[in-house]
Parts: sequence; C-alpha cells; structure tokens
Amino acid sequence: MGRRPRGARRWTAVAMAAVIALSGGTASAATPAPVTAGPLMCQGPVIRCVQDARRTLEGIRDRLGCDHRAPFPAIYVHLERSLETVVAHGEPFDEPSWLAGSLNTGFVNLYLDAYEADRAGRPVPAAWHAAFAAARTADVNAGQDVLLGANAHIQRDMPYVLAALGLTRPGGGTRKPDYDRFQAVLDRAYGPAVQDVADRYDLIVALADDRWNPIAGLTGRELFRSWRAQAWEHARQLVDAPDQAARDRVARRIETNAAQWARLLSAVRLPGYRTVRDDYCRTHTGRGLAPTRP
Repeated sequence: MGRRPRGARRWTAVAMAAVIALSGGTASAATPAPVTAGPLMCQGPVIRCVQDARRTLEGIRDRLGCDHRAPFPAIYVHLERSLETVVAHGEPFDEPSWLAGSLNTGFVNLYLDAYEADRAGRPVPAAWHAAFAAARTADVNAGQDVLLGANAHIQRDMPYVLAALGLTRPGGGTRKPDYDRFQAVLDRAYGPAVQDVADRYDLIVALADDRWNPIAGLTGRELFRSWRAQAWEHARQLVDAPDQAARDRVARRIETNAAQWARLLSAVRLPGYRTVRDDYCRTHTGRGLAPTRP
C-alpha cells in the first residue's frame, strides 16, 4: 500500500465512487457517505497493503501522544498486526485480495477521512463527532474512547464500504464466510490491544470489562461481534434497496443507530478523570498531550 502511486490498483477510489452512487451523490443530507478516495492505495502483495495501513496508524498513534484520541488508533494497530500475521501465514480466506486488500484499505481510509476532517475542523458524521468530542472534553475512560471509535467505525463506516465493494464475489457466492472468518483476527488482537491501552493510557482498562464498559452485561469483544453482524445486515439492506429513497432510509438508520450508541457509550462520566488519565499516561509513556488538532 502506498501513497497514490501511478498505475496502482485504485481499490478505494472505486469503492468510494460506489459509495457516492449508493448514497445518491455528495449533497444528500440523508446519506452523508464518504466522498474521497482516501490516502491509502492497495497495490502489489496484499501483505504490503496491510503493513502500510499499520504504519499509517502507528504514525497517528505516536503523534497523538497522550491525547485521548490515541487509544483508538492504538488498538487499530494491533488489529492490523493480527491481520498481517494471518496473511503472512497464508491462513485460508476465499478471497484474501478482497478481505485484506480492498476491504481493509477502504475501511482504514474511512477512519483516516474522519480523523483528518475533524482535525481540519470540517463536519464529520454524528457518531464520529461524539467520539472526537468525548476524547477532547469528557471525563470518560480510555475504554470508552476505544468503544466510541469502534462504534463509529464499525456501525457507521463498515456498511458503506461493504456495500460499495459488493457482498458477492465476481464469480458468484457470498463474501460473508470471509467476513466471519475475520472475527478470529479481531479475537487474537483483542487481548494484546486492551493490555496495550492499559499500559499506555489508562490502567482501568486492564480491569474486568464490567468495571469500565458502560454497557452492562456485554464485554468489548461481544460488542464488536454484535456490531459487525449489524454492519453486514445494514450493508445488505443498502445493496438490496430498490431505489434511492429506500437507500436513503437505510442510510438514516445506519447514522441514527451509530449516533444513539455513541450517546449511550459516552453517558457515564467520572468528574476529574481526565487529569488522572493524563498523569498516568505521562508517567508511563513520557509523552505529553498533542496540540488541540494535531
């Protein structure tokens, strides 16, 4: 994966053009889908695409320092490492060029688009706005920051990129088995990712999920599973919608669902906890807070 190389296979440009078509163009308020190709392009071996995504996310994580936006790219790095290991060992996917290539690239780009738009002061989807706003001002723990980012990325972003790339293979047959197999990649990354967030940003995340997760009765791992299942269903509804009005209705459900989850995830506050987190992070990483919009 590289930075817009000449002659590259522009997976993400194609995907984002399809998203615009699904959403009825860039001006539809009902369907605020992404409209740019994003900075990452997949070319050559799939593992190279995954490695470039990982390095890009590592750069964001490192630049953010102890900023409360950092835990989400930190866990994302672990996911890309897990995917990199799977691809390197040739574990069986029916269509690795789709899963680890075009889908992974397109998905990472949607996070990068939201991050850069927020950084520049441009509007972002409601779920992302809630995640970034909580990271900037709220007394939430780092686990909540992770869940807020994951909610926006999985429940809001994923349906669009899935629908744009298509839910069936070119020769026929559903891509759902590969999508489901990817859950194992997530599961392998989950433990190390949680521990890394605890070590770097917030010790409370090392405790049992029910101590920091505001969604009683569900672990973070279980939430990710549920959200991924819902994302596929929403993508199917986008693909199956018979006309633009129907697609707009699905898009409104996607946006509303992710925004409602964001409000729920950010509802629990602990006054003064931002200072506790900042002191802990500086002590354990030697890093300070990033500028307001780094």
